[in-house]
Amino acid sequence: MAVGEHDRSSRASLFAKHAFKYYAVGACGILVNLGILYVLKEYVGLWYLASSAIAIYVSMTTNFFLNKAWTFNDTVVKQSVFFMYVKFIGISIIGMLIQLGFNYLLVDETHLYYLLAALISIVIASGVNFILNRHITFGIKL
Repeated sequence: MAVGEHDRSSRASLFAKHAFKYYAVGACGILVNLGILYVLKEYVGLWYLASSAIAIYVSMTTNFFLNKAWTFNDTVVKQSVFFMYVKFIGISIIGMLIQLGFNYLLVDETHLYYLLAALISIVIASGVNFILNRHITFGIKL
């Protein structure tokens, strides 16, 4: 294998490893998100979009720390955890806006059950979050 091919293979392997771990963390985040959403909507009585926004923020925070400790622990990033967290949350807000927009469309326009709409919306927004956070927050070249 030529040097360039080995480098591409290593980058692809690292990308795949990061993607697997990122989505495993994301699966935990979905459980956190949907659990908090359900409790806030059904037991506290908040509007589903307000409940969803709170649930998204809590899951973003747990996802950041899990991704920092596990998913991207093999990368060297010379920056403070605070600034990494701010970048992660900033990028995740983009995902949150995508997620809330799809939640609204799926629930209010198509009358889909709010938890199913939230799950579909999470899946749609997660790809954007992975690519941007991997590159910007955790400093890994595309």
